[in-house]
Amino acid sequence: MIRNIVIISLLYLSSAHCYAEIYKWVDEHGKVHYGDKPINNSKEIDVNISKQGHIKINNKREQKRQKLLETYADDQQREDKEKKKLKKKKKKHQRNCMHSKDMLKQYERASSLYNLDKTGMRVTISNEERLRKTNDLRKKINKYCK
Repeated sequence: MIRNIVIISLLYLSSAHCYAEIYKWVDEHGKVHYGDKPINNSKEIDVNISKQGHIKINNKREQKRQKLLETYADDQQREDKEKKKLKKKKKKHQRNCMHSKDMLKQYERASSLYNLDKTGMRVTISNEERLRKTNDLRKKINKYCK
């Protein structure tokens, strides 16, 4: 049992030190190539894989990247504002729709309609005025209840 543990441990530790050779060569057109197998005029190169974050980015490239990120954030904010605005408008339309439908039902059920004058007395409206108000409510329903 202990022998198996020792063998597995040794295999594990030895695999941590394994590495592959990397070769670099230039072809007849002057293009640089890299590979894991040697070619006739290739040279073996050492690559330090333990070092992280060693790629240097020039300042101009970093500024472009930052500007792109800021533009993306601005676009997201603008889209969010537009969505909120549309949502608010939709809610307002729903309220107007429900109100117009309720008023139309009241107008159609009532035997007569009236307005209040300055003294608070009821003044019955004419049939033409009632028809006009009913048509106005139907137009509002068509507009807001889509």
